[in-house]
Amino acid sequence: MKEKDTIFEVGTLRINQLFHNTNIDLSIPEYQRPYVWSESQINEMLLDWEDHFFKNGVLQSDAVEYYLGAIMIYENNGKYEIIDGQQRLTTLLIMDYVWRKNNSILNEGKLNFDYKSKISFNKIKENQSFLEGKKSSLAAKNFNQIISKLVVSVIITNSEDRAFVLFDSQNNRGIPLDEVDFFKSYHLRELTEYENHLKYFAKKFDSINALNQSKNQNNKNLKTLNELFVKQIWVIRFWSKNQLYFPSRKLLLETFQNKTVSFGKVDEIKLFPSTNNALGTSLVYDAQMRPELKSTIKLFSSDSIDIPFTINQPIQKGIGFFLYTEKYTSIFNYIFRDEKIEALTPITNLVYMVFNNYFINLYQAVIVQYFDKFNTERLEEFAKRLEHYLGAYRMNRSSIVAQSPIVLLRDFGNIMMDIQQAYLAIDVIDSLIKYTPEYFYNGYKYRIGVKDQLSSITIQYNNDRDQDLTAARQNYYRFVKAFYEKEIGFDNYQIKEKHNWINGSITK
Repeated sequence: MKEKDTIFEVGTLRINQLFHNTNIDLSIPEYQRPYVWSESQINEMLLDWEDHFFKNGVLQSDAVEYYLGAIMIYENNGKYEIIDGQQRLTTLLIMDYVWRKNNSILNEGKLNFDYKSKISFNKIKENQSFLEGKKSSLAAKNFNQIISKLVVSVIITNSEDRAFVLFDSQNNRGIPLDEVDFFKSYHLRELTEYENHLKYFAKKFDSINALNQSKNQNNKNLKTLNELFVKQIWVIRFWSKNQLYFPSRKLLLETFQNKTVSFGKVDEIKLFPSTNNALGTSLVYDAQMRPELKSTIKLFSSDSIDIPFTINQPIQKGIGFFLYTEKYTSIFNYIFRDEKIEALTPITNLVYMVFNNYFINLYQAVIVQYFDKFNTERLEEFAKRLEHYLGAYRMNRSSIVAQSPIVLLRDFGNIMMDIQQAYLAIDVIDSLIKYTPEYFYNGYKYRIGVKDQLSSITIQYNNDRDQDLTAARQNYYRFVKAFYEKEIGFDNYQIKEKHNWINGSITK
């Protein structure tokens, strides 16, 4: 299936898979630069392995795979020439030869990089001697286990020119692989024996990724697929359990790779109870007092938001992960990209105007979580009270910073945990009302501008200095007041009346 001037990604492979693949004859072309890795570079890698694979000097059997970067290969008439990655691969082969001797790949004759440069020869000998002195290190003693968890992304092209263009763009511009690139490769490996499934879900994942990437340019508040995992899905899964911290790359890979689960058959997906997967919605007694189960079960067809998953459920390896990705990107796009819920759009636009990215991300995550649990039931009211909850914090802080969402959930009340635990939408709304008492807005006074125009009101602290609130808080008040004036009209302009503004807009 070779096409002219093609670049394609084989996926993420373990180093063992790459070195023992008899279908790929790896070589280093003569025009490549010499092997030049220094002892300090090797030592840095060893120290990084110790941090990654060990805790208090003990190898952690559940440590996630260690990513070594991308390997770029040019397919030249059936031979595979390494364009980028020779330094790392050669170093691993030296380690393997020094620390495993008779069992090494080189000793078995399965792979042999032929360096003709004297510089390479000398540097290989130097590093061989250096690694001989590291035989008592944690890495050397546990090399078999470590090398089984070293992974690379393999990119192959049959165009040499394209290989170097891609190599230059990645190395000169420093473009890192996103977490979703790892997720895709990891879960496609589960489908290697199911060729049709592999092709179908790989293509679908790529189309989702491309859609989110392209549309993201039109609205700065939308999310790429990678941002959805980092700023939405991971946040919902952890913050709703009151685990209030931000994810590292290691945690993301652990959550969406290492801690995903298998349930027997690869092509059979386990389901859990949800609004889209319930045997019945109610019991009704007939005249003979016989109970009848009312059911709204529907078969999932082409509408991705109806995939019968819940956002906090275990994620199944392979197909389960791809369906999970499809569902929650579809929900986000349904609400925020395509704006399919008409009543929600005005309040969402208000949120975009009055908050920075930290609170916008939180608002979007909470709305997605609520929709996943309760669909559109009382969604407009929930969104308005959620904005009020965020705004109360906004009006009592001089600035909103990265840690502010965590402080809000921790100190005001964790609405994400409430959604996770609630059976009824009204219970969640009642929690938001409880978390936003009107006394949060006490201590302000209002200076009306020229000719008593309410549009020119300035809020001040109620003290002897007549100190104005910060510009950001003034703007928040003015936008929110204008929003509810347009919705219902009112005489009382003090923001402590905001509960009444919301009530009036809901019952109008």
